[in-house]
Amino acid sequence: MPALLPFAAIRPPRALAALVSTRSYMTYSEEELAQKLATNPYSFLHVLNRRGETKDARFSPVRDGYEGFLAEGHLAQDDQAHLYIYQQTWDGHVFTGIIGLITHEDYRNGLIVKHENTIVKREKLFARYLNTVGFHAEPLLLARPPHAEWDALIQTKVLERPETEFATADGALHALWMVTDEQVSTLRAFAQSCPAFYVADGHHRLASSERVAASEGVMAFVLCESQLRIAPFHRIVRNANKIDWRTPLAARQLEARPSGLPKEGLFALDHQGWWHIPAKGLQFPESGWVYDQILKPLWQIEDERSDERMRYEPGTLALDEVEKVRKKNEVVFILPPPAWDAVKIGADQGLSLPPKSTYIEPKLRSGITLYAWK
Repeated sequence: MPALLPFAAIRPPRALAALVSTRSYMTYSEEELAQKLATNPYSFLHVLNRRGETKDARFSPVRDGYEGFLAEGHLAQDDQAHLYIYQQTWDGHVFTGIIGLITHEDYRNGLIVKHENTIVKREKLFARYLNTVGFHAEPLLLARPPHAEWDALIQTKVLERPETEFATADGALHALWMVTDEQVSTLRAFAQSCPAFYVADGHHRLASSERVAASEGVMAFVLCESQLRIAPFHRIVRNANKIDWRTPLAARQLEARPSGLPKEGLFALDHQGWWHIPAKGLQFPESGWVYDQILKPLWQIEDERSDERMRYEPGTLALDEVEKVRKKNEVVFILPPPAWDAVKIGADQGLSLPPKSTYIEPKLRSGITLYAWK
């Protein structure tokens, strides 16, 4: 059964936590990134946004920036190993789980179960990055089955004053508690009573980390699967030939924008407006049906990962916003939300979902806890 190991996290002091922590580096536009770097000297982006001038030294400046943050007191390591309770709250959603280390051995033995394959080129590149920088700045997101005693321990702990507590500009509240020695032993026993943990987000980071033998494990945020917020990705095709959807897919044109994600079939938006496609035989993974029945036969898209005509928006983007982001030469496909139970069943069977099949929240920040092995 999977192990959940304590570690001595490297964290910002309480007064700086809101300023140091950051969204994933890749989510910022160039303008947003420039603004953050210009106005916040404590942002962990000052560490992540560093590249060397040569290929061999590409990631060394990130390590230098990390050591600089330690020297300046923007980060400090805890005196002893802990498990950490982390809570993120926004828009009526509360996500509360445990941050600890999972082991490479458990991943290799199938106790950490994935549902997506990784791209080897990206995996190797990030492994080289990790070997150079020597730390994880953002945990994986793992789901566990319901466990009443685990949940009760967490709910008791979060009544105490957090070690760290702050809000971010996106309206989210963040809190962190350190778990005591006795509670660490209890939580580790709870973890080992679970048949497996399932990867909800972070497949490439997990596969890349497994290549880094120097690390004891991989930093992960483990929460109950019932807390996951799961959505599809909106699939957008550029330079698509104009098609009368009535003929190939028995579609019906809608008089107005739908009110939300489809409960059956799928929606399409093109230059003519909104369509409902009944999509007979549609089942999980719905993204696979769209590829087999639409993307490949109509536009000869062979590989969604590399075809430059394809782009994606999270399925949490409201449909009125979809209308704003669609360009005049694009077709947007709106899929129903995937079911987590179906994701788990596919993972247990060793199936791999098509790219961008699930958009799973919460999305975790960098710089709240770091795990360093050098």
